[in-house]
This record gives sequence, structure tokens and C-alpha cells, in this order.
Amino acid sequence: MKKVASILIFGILGIAVSFADNVIIADSLVFPRDAEAIHIPDMETIGRFEDYGFTNLKKVSFGNIGYLPAALFRNDSTIEELEFNGLVGHFDCSLVLDCPNLRKIVFHGPVSSTGGPAIAYNCPKLDRVIFESAVVYFGLGIFSDQLCPQLDNYTNRGAFLAVDSRYSSIPKAALEQLQGNLGLISDLEQIAEWQAELLTAEHSDEWMRAEEYKNAKILLPVLDQLNSEKYIVLKKAMEYAWNLGDDVKTNLEILKESPEYKCDSIQKPEFVYAKPSDSLLCLSRSRFNLDSIAGSGDDISRIKNLLYWVHNNIEHNGNNGLAPGPINLRNTYDCSKRDSCGYNCRALAICLTEALLAEGIPARYITCESKKWDTDGDCHVLCVAWSESLGKWIWVDPTFAAYITDENGLLLHPGEVRYRLQNDLPLYLNEDANWNNRFIQKKEHYLDEYMAKNLYIMSANVLNQAEPEGETTHPQGIVVALVPLDSNYTNAQVITTDDEWFWQASKNE
Repeated sequence: MKKVASILIFGILGIAVSFADNVIIADSLVFPRDAEAIHIPDMETIGRFEDYGFTNLKKVSFGNIGYLPAALFRNDSTIEELEFNGLVGHFDCSLVLDCPNLRKIVFHGPVSSTGGPAIAYNCPKLDRVIFESAVVYFGLGIFSDQLCPQLDNYTNRGAFLAVDSRYSSIPKAALEQLQGNLGLISDLEQIAEWQAELLTAEHSDEWMRAEEYKNAKILLPVLDQLNSEKYIVLKKAMEYAWNLGDDVKTNLEILKESPEYKCDSIQKPEFVYAKPSDSLLCLSRSRFNLDSIAGSGDDISRIKNLLYWVHNNIEHNGNNGLAPGPINLRNTYDCSKRDSCGYNCRALAICLTEALLAEGIPARYITCESKKWDTDGDCHVLCVAWSESLGKWIWVDPTFAAYITDENGLLLHPGEVRYRLQNDLPLYLNEDANWNNRFIQKKEHYLDEYMAKNLYIMSANVLNQAEPEGETTHPQGIVVALVPLDSNYTNAQVITTDDEWFWQASKNE
């Protein structure tokens, strides 16, 4: 008979009691270290079992649990079965890794959201992952490289309200499937109560609040269609969370709430663009035969040719920063080839700016940042090139070989893209936009999520040339930032709310 243990220990005068042959979880649950099966009662979260030191654990069952971390079980040669009997708020991926004897994971209760894209990695005997109840958001798939050869699908015996179609072909639940099914309705209402509690909790984790707000947006209209009394409960909780600040808002929602721009009277510098006769630009033009790369077509084709050339010849690696040495096209290209490495988006944008300038096309590299610029370590840097034929700036992003058009095929600059995102106007990303010629980019991620976040603040060097930063004998320019009204941005020498000035025509024309 398997040993099953779940003992609550209460310390005398607040002093915790522990024994060498026991495992203590959350200061109150004590189990024999060699237990074969244990039950974890209702908990908000739990740590990774790798840290607890069980020696013979084969089965773990859980009650209600709010959050399960990735690698809940890892490098565990004894675990065979995981059973979730209550509600699971959210679990990260991969939940289990390198567990050679794990055979079964079953969720008897409802799940608010899953991580993705896979639940397990390197579990060769795992052949069943079963969902018996309702799941609000299902983001799991099956992949050959996850090394679970016996697992060919997820078993859905309940109802999934939203499914990530990139990973799974499991169908979403139809309303008819839910109506009249009191068990599923009850489980959805249980999820609604848990989501409402988390959204209104005084000390709720910001990430979890944002995650469950997204899932609440999926669940709320379903509760409305089912005439559930929990609809009002969840709706009020969502309104409360929304009014706390930006935590639960998408990047696009934050951008849409941005204050407007306004012409100002502050003293501003002039944008300057190095001439093709500049000595450093001449070196790059000659070294790479940029005249041939740009071609003899119209200015749009020349701009695109240079965009694709930089994209295809210098890989992007956001962890590498800038190349050591002078920040110019020749050095970055040579370091990339010599060290078989890539560099960050700033390096690529500076290289494309130099290539464009060398061909007589005015260009700037634009640093795009979020509203949370002072705490958000992620930003993106792209280029704008001046199109003489269009009489305007256009977006060219060498990291993703990307450019943006409107419904009429007109190429747009970042300010125009920002406006269209804010006002739900059509935007189109070129179909061959990609990362390192490996992963295709889609408008929904690249613009609606990534760039929606990073188009809140935009800044540029006023002196556009080879070696605009770092080691150089050239005079250096200052940075000017375009911000919306009431921004707290301070990371530039000149800060303006005048978008018309920022996107002014090139004085070289």
C-alpha cells in the first residue's frame, strides 16, 4: 500500500517544527520524505518540487491552486502522475521537464489559463494530458522537439473558450455546448469568482493581474450570454482593475490613451544629414559597392534594396549590443562575419542609416520606447528614410526587413503608424517581414503588440552620419525626443511635443 500523508503542523508560539525525515511545504504542510503519494490542499501558489527533496514520490494531487510555476517538476525520476482536482488559475510552461516515468496529467477542475506552447519536455512515457472541465484560454500544442513521443494530443472532455490556433487544432466551445450544462456553467462561474478576487486583491502581482484581465475579457461575454449572475461580479472587478492604472491594459490600449501632441515654442536644433561626399560614407560606399546594391531604380526600390541588404548581411542578436570598436557599417559588418554573431537593433539601424546616407538618401535612426521607459528595459530602434518621390519619411526596420503601408499601399513613417494604431485605421506589414530569415513576422504581433508598446516615445540624433555615437573623430549630435503631452520622459537633451516639427521634410531636398 502506498504511503499517503498530509499533516498540518502548527508551531508553538510561532516556532516552526521540522524533522530530518520530513518535507515541509509552505511552513504548514509536512510529509514524509519517502512518501509515494501526497495531496496538496488549497493554496495560492507552490514552489518547485525539485527543491523539496522527496525521494520516492510517484503521485501528487492538488486542490484549488492559483498559480503553478514552470518546471513544477524537473529531473524527477520517480513521479508518475499529477492530478489537479480543484481550480487551477494559471500554469506556466513547461510544467514538467525531464521526468522519465511521468505517464499522466489530469485536470479534473476548471483552468483559467495555460502557458504555452507545450506542457512538458522530455517525458518519454507521458501519454495522457486530460482536461475534464472548462478552460478559458488554452495555449498548448504538441511538438516533435518537445521529446514526448507518446503524447499525440490533449484530451478535451470539457469546453475551451479560446484556443491559440498557432499551436492547437482543438475547437473552441460553442455556446450551445455550454447552455444547459450545469457542471460547466458552475465551473466557469468558479473561474469568474477567482478572477474577480485576483483583479481586486490589494497586493495582487501585476503580471498575474494583467494575465487574468485578458482571460476575464474572454470569459465575460460568455457569462453574459449564459445569463450568469457572476457576469456583474466579474464586470465590476474588471472595471476596478482598469481604473488602477496601466497594469491590465494591452500595449495598444495604453497607446490609444496617450495624450495628444502639440506645437510648442521651445528652441529646437536643426536636423542635419551627412552628404554622400563625407569621407566615412565614401569608404562604406566603395567597400560594399552600395551603388550596385541600391540599384538604378526609383528611390523606393533603392531604399528597399538597402534595407534587405543590411537585414541579410548582419544578423540581429538583442543580447550582443553594439560591435566593439567604431560604430559604423564597416566595423559592424566585419565583426559580425569574424565572430559569426549578430548585434542589436540599434546597431542594425545605425548601419542602415549609414548605407542610405552614403547613397544620398537622408535617413535617421529612431529609438522607440514605451510609456514605462524608466522601468522597461526593452525598446526598439528602426530607421526612417526620406522618399523624394513621396515627399515624406518612410519606416524601414532592418531587424525585421519591415515596412508599413496603408490601405492604398502608401508607405508610412512611425508617426503615421502610431496615429493609425490609435484610431483603428488599416495598417499592412510587408508579407516577407521576418527575423533573421527564420521567423515570419505578423502584423498582430509586430505592430499591435510590440510596436504599439514602443511607439509611445520616439527620439533621434539630430546629426545623422557614420559613427553617430561612440569612438569617432566626428562632431557628435544631440538627441531630441518626441513625447506626448504630460510625459515624464527625461532621457534626451531636447524634449518636444511638436510632431510636425519632428517629421519635417529633409532640408537636404
